Amino acid sequence: MSAADEVVVATWSEHSEIGHHYEDLLADGSVISWTEPPFGETLYPGDDDPDYNPICDCPGQWPRQFCMECAGCAVCGQCTGPHVWPLLPSSG
Repeated sequence: MSAADEVVVATWSEHSEIGHHYEDLLADGSVISWTEPPFGETLYPGDDDPDYNPICDCPGQWPRQFCMECAGCAVCGQCTGPHVWPLLPSSG
């Protein structure tokens, strides 16, 4: 099949927090689908870095004290409510 035979008659797309999925229905009935970014890769460069923390400035991948009530970090000052946070791990 040549590139001229690949006439797209319909396109579907679905977008989520982890990426975008696309499908093209061709005139011959076949479907081409792809994702951006490809499966297994992160949406934003650096997301898979061991020091990447999307929530706060705490070192590492996770907040030091994550509040389940407001989804903020108590250590970095994002959570200011009188919420109950899990205990910080002892350093020794």
